[in-house]
Amino acid sequence: MDLKFSFNYIANGNIKSARGDNDDFTLDVQQDENGLKITLNPKTDIRIQKFLVTRDYDFSADSKFFANGFQSWTDTKEFSMTDRMAGLGLVGKSLFGKVFGLNNVGDYNFVEAEKEAGEFHSHSFAYVRNGESIDFFGSLTDRTGYTIIYADMNNNTLKFSKDLEGLTISEPYDILDLFFTKGTYDEVFDKYFSALGIKPLTDEKIKGYTSWYNYYQNISEEIILRDLESLYKHREFVNTYQIDDGYQTAVGDWFSINKEKFPNGMKVLVDSIHEKGFTAGLWLAPFGAQKGSKLAKSHPDWLIKNKHGKPIPVGANWGGFYALDIYNEDARNYIKSVFNEVLNVWGFDLVKLDFLYAASIIPMYGKTRGEIAYDAIDLLSECVGDKKILGCGVQQMPCFGKVEYMRIGPDMALWWKHNLLRRNMHREDVSTPNAVGNSIYRRCLNGRAFLCDPDVFLLRRTNIKFTPEQQQLLGKFIKLFGGVLFMSDNVAEYDEKQLATFRDILTDNARITAINVTNNTAFIDYVQDGKEDVLKFNVTDGTIY
Repeated sequence: MDLKFSFNYIANGNIKSARGDNDDFTLDVQQDENGLKITLNPKTDIRIQKFLVTRDYDFSADSKFFANGFQSWTDTKEFSMTDRMAGLGLVGKSLFGKVFGLNNVGDYNFVEAEKEAGEFHSHSFAYVRNGESIDFFGSLTDRTGYTIIYADMNNNTLKFSKDLEGLTISEPYDILDLFFTKGTYDEVFDKYFSALGIKPLTDEKIKGYTSWYNYYQNISEEIILRDLESLYKHREFVNTYQIDDGYQTAVGDWFSINKEKFPNGMKVLVDSIHEKGFTAGLWLAPFGAQKGSKLAKSHPDWLIKNKHGKPIPVGANWGGFYALDIYNEDARNYIKSVFNEVLNVWGFDLVKLDFLYAASIIPMYGKTRGEIAYDAIDLLSECVGDKKILGCGVQQMPCFGKVEYMRIGPDMALWWKHNLLRRNMHREDVSTPNAVGNSIYRRCLNGRAFLCDPDVFLLRRTNIKFTPEQQQLLGKFIKLFGGVLFMSDNVAEYDEKQLATFRDILTDNARITAINVTNNTAFIDYVQDGKEDVLKFNVTDGTIY
């Protein structure tokens, strides 16, 4: 394999570029058909601004390049030579987007947007597919920095890069460690996770209820207990009951429960859930601090700040929010105290931890974004102990083997088509097509890195824009792809047909036998109770064939 190197870096106060060994460093390159490892040996302190390794690659007209998105919500799919990769939308680039930090939700600050059709980038791992044959490339660790794989199908090149911004290299440093293999889809991912030494923490599926996709933040003790009682009548099909966002007075103020909505606090709800025999789950955004929260106002020193000393906005949710600095000892202790309250005082068994990307939006304290992301997950693992984590809004690779469950797509909308406003936000925005697409293309992670959460199925007839046929389709889809099977309906409102669909979705009696996506039409072949069948539908608009 013929490799070309390109470095932009700072040494001895000077900005420099290089294409290989020089007076400032040497490279130790180890490569064979199974991988590529590059170690930089500095002769002086070096800060790398940009690093690329380029190799030729012969793409055919029929080749598909798989591009893994930056975090849970980022669209992930296979691309052909004529496709274009989306970037930050017009709203994301607008004054609104800048004020609320929409650029911080994805990789827009450190990955240059593609300008042409046929140009793509992927995080941590990628593959080129020709028919059933897959040529796989994957990072063996992103703790040293995010690995980014670029494909230029027009000029027949692959480029491997590492986000090393913020890092000063003063001793030998592995700047790239890649695993290569070829085979069928399952073969290459089995080999990759074997090379990583990663196994999932559980094989037990979550089945049950989350409050979000019906009431959003408008929940109350009355609603939670009412829907719990309804679900209990069908307890043989479910095992988990999760309370989502809306119980707290502000994101970050986790000890401040909204007494108007939850007059008896959280422990009484946990006790009620446990009395029904269910696992009790709770939503948290542990690194978030809403702009108007007491946390943000009382402890501005706990927040991640820009070079001007101003807190950095990391999203538009709740009117805007900031991120806690996980290396600030007081902030770190606060996070630990929140988990102690939630898990040991209130008694929750499972935590859905959301917006986790916020912890690593910029390099800090001589650490790369990748190292910070790993440190953040390690902190959460320490806090949660032997309880369980459902990760969300987070980079995938740092969570491999560290969390039991993982959202692998964006939030579903209550309708199918992705409207114009949503398309102009960012790649991580609410989107049913992207939630479905990510479930298809990230199925490689299910049962290897963790159990995947494809998001909810919804069967109710009110507060919903899906057709009944689309609801049934999504239910079957989630049955086939999900390691987490949640819904947000009051089951007491179901008729007999809805109840039959509900029971079918939550029964483990089906498996996928083949998957093909052509021109946005998905063909999902499966066997259920010995009978062969197929789901055939348009991923983009929800048309069922």
